[in-house]
Amino acid sequence: MKKTTMTLSINFWNEKITDELKNEFMQAVTFEANSMNIQMVDEQIEKLEKKISNEKDTYSKEEVAAFKVQLQASEDFRKKLEDEDVTLYETYNKVVNAMSQKNKDGFGNKKDVVRTILRVLATWNNSKLTKYAIIPAFSSPALYEALETIHVTSKAGDDGNIIMSKEVKEAYKQASQELETIIKTTFSLPFETEYTAKTRVKMTAEDKKLLNEVYVSNFKDKWDADEEKGTISFKSRSYTTLVRATKDKKTNEMRYDYSKLGSTISKIVIRHYFK
Repeated sequence: MKKTTMTLSINFWNEKITDELKNEFMQAVTFEANSMNIQMVDEQIEKLEKKISNEKDTYSKEEVAAFKVQLQASEDFRKKLEDEDVTLYETYNKVVNAMSQKNKDGFGNKKDVVRTILRVLATWNNSKLTKYAIIPAFSSPALYEALETIHVTSKAGDDGNIIMSKEVKEAYKQASQELETIIKTTFSLPFETEYTAKTRVKMTAEDKKLLNEVYVSNFKDKWDADEEKGTISFKSRSYTTLVRATKDKKTNEMRYDYSKLGSTISKIVIRHYFK
């Protein structure tokens, strides 16, 4: 991967920033882009290694051979990314440390937030990376519960509209408040740095509407087949949402994967960083 020669037209550059400092900032963005790509490649390598092991004899010899070629290409790409990050590491550290430095009163931008913003900016030309953008791993049980109440457990009117019950109204309010908190604590810089001005991202009503619109992406019906009676009957309907909930078969505990929800919020937020 070549070093970027382009500068992002973000709306929170420090007014006195020099071209040299802009270049350092962009190198930090490239470093985080490489790091996210490495995470993605690591997942690809893990999947390919499982296919190559072919424990269940699922694949032919030709398919396994093709997987080995793909694995080598992935490993080569990973090495290339790592090599470039070695050359960028010193500058990257300088930028992150400067942007998270504490002032005389002991306050400053959080390092995780600085890294998250660099990562979100790095996804401008590769939306596949958004799932890795938020540091640390994103989770929001309160937002999940509110969105489930609005879009999954709510009742519909005769025209297909959501009935605005007391619970749904409260859920909309809760979702809005939770989003504002997430944006404030995860995507905003309260302190100026030599690279950036203060920036407070504010989600618009349209942003919140968009998140609600894409929360449910699909659905699946389940059926019961009674062989004795020779009948098939409808059992239940489940929804594919931005939060994946699974039950541990051994402990019966529910586990939640918030990566798609975090990724979607990142996609919505990024435009607010630009002019």
